[in-house]
Amino acid sequence: MAVNLKLSSKDVKSSLKAPINLQYIPASIGGDGPANLEQFFTPYTETQPDGTLRNALRGYPLQGKVTTLPEGYTGVMFQETKKPLSADDDRTLTFAGAFRDFTYWNYDRNPSRNDPLAKALTWLQLSEVLHDDADEQDVKQEQTDGTKNGH
Repeated sequence: MAVNLKLSSKDVKSSLKAPINLQYIPASIGGDGPANLEQFFTPYTETQPDGTLRNALRGYPLQGKVTTLPEGYTGVMFQETKKPLSADDDRTLTFAGAFRDFTYWNYDRNPSRNDPLAKALTWLQLSEVLHDDADEQDVKQEQTDGTKNGH
């Protein structure tokens, strides 16, 4: 089975002029049909003095914060408009919007650097540093400096 993604850089750039308002709630929803969100998710968000956000979902308190993607990254959303007939059929996902920030929500606690999503975003920056191509001139300079210092 292949997964085909339909998007172009032009679509992404155009979408970023009016980015989607993405809300990430780490929860599982047992359904895939339309949802009347206004019935369950209040249309207001209260901002706390420390910058965190408060809201509620079906009476359960939510704590949130706006999270910005690391520099150089753009998030994209895809949607599948036609479900495959079997698990072996190819799937096609179509570009639905782009974003550079989103609101991340937790139940009953403020989002923190210990949350799996925050750790993943931190890893993006760390992996860039670890896998960055070293400039050949810098490597030669380090080797020369190490020799001079007796290393």
